[in-house]
Amino acid sequence: MKTVKTIVIILIILVLVPVSSWIGWSFKPSKPLNILVMNKTVLDLGKKEHRAVFWMLLNEKFVKSDGKVYRMEKDYYGFHPVKPLKTRKYEVRRIKLEQAEKLASEYDMAYYSDTYGVFFNEWYRRESGKGKGTLIEGGLNNSDYVFLKKMLDQNKMVIAEYNFFAPPTIGLVRRKMENLLGIHWTNWTGTYVKNLDQGKSKDLPDWVVGIYKKRHNGEWPFSGPGIILVNEPGQQVVVLEAGKHLDMTVPEIQTTEFGLEQYELPETVHFPEWFDIIDAMSNHTVADYKIHITIEGKAMLDEFNIPSRFPAVIQSSGSSPFLYLAGNFSDYPVRMWNAKLQGIRTFANVFYSNKEHSASKFYWTFYVPLASQVLTDYQAGLEK
Repeated sequence: MKTVKTIVIILIILVLVPVSSWIGWSFKPSKPLNILVMNKTVLDLGKKEHRAVFWMLLNEKFVKSDGKVYRMEKDYYGFHPVKPLKTRKYEVRRIKLEQAEKLASEYDMAYYSDTYGVFFNEWYRRESGKGKGTLIEGGLNNSDYVFLKKMLDQNKMVIAEYNFFAPPTIGLVRRKMENLLGIHWTNWTGTYVKNLDQGKSKDLPDWVVGIYKKRHNGEWPFSGPGIILVNEPGQQVVVLEAGKHLDMTVPEIQTTEFGLEQYELPETVHFPEWFDIIDAMSNHTVADYKIHITIEGKAMLDEFNIPSRFPAVIQSSGSSPFLYLAGNFSDYPVRMWNAKLQGIRTFANVFYSNKEHSASKFYWTFYVPLASQVLTDYQAGLEK
């Protein structure tokens, strides 16, 4: 009998807690904030490259100008796959040059989550073993530049993520955007790779291996975990191997004193995803990447003039508010069902792993708190 009572109590708790959390979310005041989300890299219907942005918008109850909540399936500009996916049909919602000024007046802020794009081999052949193929859609263009400039001219918030400056964005647009934001991309990107063995790895891009092989007699002599650093414009690849070049395999994000004063962020967290190597120039650095290298690793980085510490989050030091997230911060497959539960972030440790190669802890302890606080503070300022 005692066992039955215990089971009943547990079941009641399992039902009451989610229901009460949902009720709490339902009565939570909405936060009006008209946001243009841009994602030019959508290869499936899961919208993985921006679903984390929309989870945060829904959980914090940010709403559009019509008072409705944001929906990740349709409330974004960029590449839109059409159902059924097997037909390979798609639509592209672009910012047209003649619309730039009107859109800048209508929207309160812009969030560019991914501009890498979609290529022929990835979309039609569903593989990249023969290279990316022809670009279908992607990269920043002059219309993006004009729109974002008008947003910043009106002191409206702009947030951008990894691959904002990298190819397929052409050099002229890149330089204009760098001048607009006052930051500089070094031409280098990188990521942690769990297994460098090309035949066994699921996260080692074939095009990166191809660049390396062209310079090394067709050889790729690597296996085990490591970090790859890629200069796509210069067609160079540097491979840092665990144990040989690295004391710690996965890069760390370390929050600066400025970041700790401004935001409720952890001092350190691992980041196993793609990142940019950016020069913040005169802007504020909220957090840095740290690649923990050996003496041999330092020698290799010095050869290519690559730093082992560089900005992960850059915040404007001027009057125009912008935030640059120098990594694939929102590319995380969070489950949308729990976004409407008030207080769900209190139980965040249930959803993440402490394993350094997992991005889950970064998402729950760094990205969500940072993005939520930035948008909440900005929205509150608009209502004053």
